Amino acid sequence: MSNLLQRAITGAIFVAVIVCAIIFKSWIFHSVFGLIALVGLNEFYGLFKKSGNSPHATLGVIFGFLIYTSGIALLYVPESAQKYLIGFSFLAFTAIALAELYRKKKTPFENIGVTLLGIFYVVLPMLLLNFIIEFNPETFDITLFWPVLTIFILVWCSDTFAYLVGRKIGKHKLFERISPKKSWEGFFGGMLFSIIGAIIIAYFTEQSYFQYIIYGLIISAFGTIGDLIESMLKRSLGIKDSGNILPGHGGILDRFDAVLFVIPIIYFLHTYIFI
Repeated sequence: MSNLLQRAITGAIFVAVIVCAIIFKSWIFHSVFGLIALVGLNEFYGLFKKSGNSPHATLGVIFGFLIYTSGIALLYVPESAQKYLIGFSFLAFTAIALAELYRKKKTPFENIGVTLLGIFYVVLPMLLLNFIIEFNPETFDITLFWPVLTIFILVWCSDTFAYLVGRKIGKHKLFERISPKKSWEGFFGGMLFSIIGAIIIAYFTEQSYFQYIIYGLIISAFGTIGDLIESMLKRSLGIKDSGNILPGHGGILDRFDAVLFVIPIIYFLHTYIFI
């Protein structure tokens, strides 16, 4: 099988899984993005292990799972779940620091920091997605999925057209030290088509054009920053791909680098600005 065909098949399956998770039942949504969070978190720890660091991968994944699930419980039983979310968040540092005390590693606080950073970088954005989507907690039916689906559509739109425009006319390097192939022409091309995509979504969903144009701008700009940050991480560790779970596309982090950076910003806008 050619690499292009492999990428096409993997990409189609990936998109189908994400879209189905977003538009059907809330328990499917919770489960799919929880699994993505934990696989991505494990990849994150794997990157550092390959470079000679020693994060607490098992403890990190355990607490990532506990924080994610207690966060989901907030949506159903907020009063009783809140204390568990807070408790697990504080207990994570205590447990990981205590475990590090007995490991006798040369860089104990780097190991603790990387372990906690993984939860913050990967798990918390995936958890926030569950607070953007709207659903009926009794029937598990998703009642409003467009804000979440918009994030993915516009990230894909921006990435695709940034690549195509950059390949065609890109001459001025965007951030050569981190990502030599990205260009300013590609960046603005991706942003333009992200805005066009946002206008189309707003038209068919009868949402505010102003709001969705802002989404288009922010998702394109900060999605690119998220991509650059993951590239900076991999470059600093001397690693090309975060994993190989997606044939032809690399790992979960390679596919979600932009999304992870965009989610907290869209959550803030959706929850506190465009109410």
